[in-house]
Amino acid sequence: MNNNQPSQTGQAGGASQTQNSAYSAQTARNQLNQLLVESLSVSISSGKQSQSLLFKASITNINQVLNADFANGNNQSGNQGSASLQVSSTQLSISIQQQDSSGDSNSASDEDTSPDATSKRILDGALGLFGLYQQQHPDQNTTDQAQSFIKLVRQGFEQGYQEATDILKNLNVFNGDVSANAQKTYNLVEQGFNNFLSQYQDSSKTQAASGQSSGS
Repeated sequence: MNNNQPSQTGQAGGASQTQNSAYSAQTARNQLNQLLVESLSVSISSGKQSQSLLFKASITNINQVLNADFANGNNQSGNQGSASLQVSSTQLSISIQQQDSSGDSNSASDEDTSPDATSKRILDGALGLFGLYQQQHPDQNTTDQAQSFIKLVRQGFEQGYQEATDILKNLNVFNGDVSANAQKTYNLVEQGFNNFLSQYQDSSKTQAASGQSSGS
């Protein structure tokens, strides 16, 4: 009878460690957000920095959500997919840092940070990972892959948007053009996700109709 006690203790300890791990991750995330708030300049109200923040938060969360999905695969390809995603995320981060540091008074900075440009960058960064997602889910047909993929990247984007807008609200600059541009960017990204999904749904319907026609 006593032999069961260490096992139960171990299970309790394991559960406690899991809870501590989750708490630590959330605490670290809160601290990171606080650091972002403290480090951002008040000039963020000009709009450029706010759109850059929205892009970075969106891409970071999209990558985190996809990484978690790939990590669920208990095979080598899943590990390779996760590594490839990390590389993609790093390249995006470097690209953004270069754009931020290389901007000058003669550059088209307004175009670079407009809702249209920002949403395009988010969509390009997110949807460009669909091929990698397909490699990790070969058991699904293309339509199912597209639906599952969009569900994940939409979740990541919305988490990133929420984090970015929370920071802007804490800075008391989420108003006027900053708020309007963020909302427009959000709408354009959501529309892009819907357009991407409809392409694969339409393609699936066309293939089904073609199959019925040839069968008859």
